Amino acid sequence: MDNKKILLKAENLCRIDPVNKVKLVKSASCMIHQGDRIVLSGSSGSGKSVFCRMLALLDQPDQGSITFNGQLVRQADIPHYRSAVAYIRQRPVLLRGTVQENLMFPFALHINRERRFNPEKIARFLAMIDKPDTFLQKNAADLSGGERQLVCLLRVLQLDPVILLLDEPTSALDMDMAMQVELLINKWMQLHDETRAYVWISHDEQQKKRVGQQVWHMNAGVLTTGVA
Repeated sequence: MDNKKILLKAENLCRIDPVNKVKLVKSASCMIHQGDRIVLSGSSGSGKSVFCRMLALLDQPDQGSITFNGQLVRQADIPHYRSAVAYIRQRPVLLRGTVQENLMFPFALHINRERRFNPEKIARFLAMIDKPDTFLQKNAADLSGGERQLVCLLRVLQLDPVILLLDEPTSALDMDMAMQVELLINKWMQLHDETRAYVWISHDEQQKKRVGQQVWHMNAGVLTTGVA
């Protein structure tokens, strides 16, 4: 681990419920290195999702700091940071239209104004999971839950994130679709020669063994890190 580059370092992250002032996450600190495949475990309501949303800076910490690639992340850096540290939610959200139209949407955003949709890249991802090119023309409204999650992953992966924060991405899927999601993320790691990383929230004991090389635990807002 020591010879791998530190991608992200979080120190003393704290999140307080704005209504009842209870600490949802208590002074959590961690480091994520290149190649890390981390499972985040813990009971429902223990603070796992709150923690990952803080790491993605979708929710601002009430205390603490995040360093990415050796640089302290400041307010002005957040839009670019979010494109590098991507949060994948449990329930996928798609727009009306085809799969391809959904994949093209991020390139209409100001943050991605210098980028262009790359159909060849998407074709390579589809080939990794044995999906035909005709999948791109399917209407988003006709997709299964698993297919919707795959589209959400493709929409993020095409933008070359460095870290994925996966919030139970397969919990609502059947085994076949869950395995496709796992396969796609594994192929993404291999494609980048293990220079990327992920934190994967899961309650599935068998899945934890498949996708995790480290296990972190969250208990009542307290994070502990360790090696599986």
